[in-house]
Amino acid sequence: VATAISRCWPEKYVFTYQGDGDLAAIGTAETIHACNRGENIVIIFVNNGIYGMTGGQMAPTTLEGMKSSTSPYGREIATMGSPLKITELIANLPGVYYVTRQAVHTHKHARKAKKAIRKAFENIKLKKGISFVEIVSNCNSGWKMTPNDANIWMEENMFPYFQLGDIKVDGKLK
Repeated sequence: VATAISRCWPEKYVFTYQGDGDLAAIGTAETIHACNRGENIVIIFVNNGIYGMTGGQMAPTTLEGMKSSTSPYGREIATMGSPLKITELIANLPGVYYVTRQAVHTHKHARKAKKAIRKAFENIKLKKGISFVEIVSNCNSGWKMTPNDANIWMEENMFPYFQLGDIKVDGKLK
């Protein structure tokens, strides 16, 4: 849908807002091909490591050992595979101009994320192709933690695996 809108109304600012279950599982093919073609859209990808809106099932980004309703003993790499680093995969596609991974759980991180999202939309105005902004997020209800505990867990467990920062800027990998 985003591709069609962008092509029919090229003057519009088109973006998608997708979770890890959508972007890294159900909608992977559509996302990969839109990125490879370099469609002029912004993709905002929220990665909380779980299917947060459908019952807390394991997602492609669920970390090793992380429990979910479908992996009650935690994700086991030998049988369930490694957590998917879809953002790094997308960064290597030629149609992608800007890729960054940010967080919003503190004021400092939220300011960086805001700056990254602004840059992504500026790229649309300049017709640069795909800008991809991943937001690493918590899901305190799905993780069965308090919001504060979820933020601490995210910093200690998700950030080492899904490292924050720019991955591709101005069409060049960092």
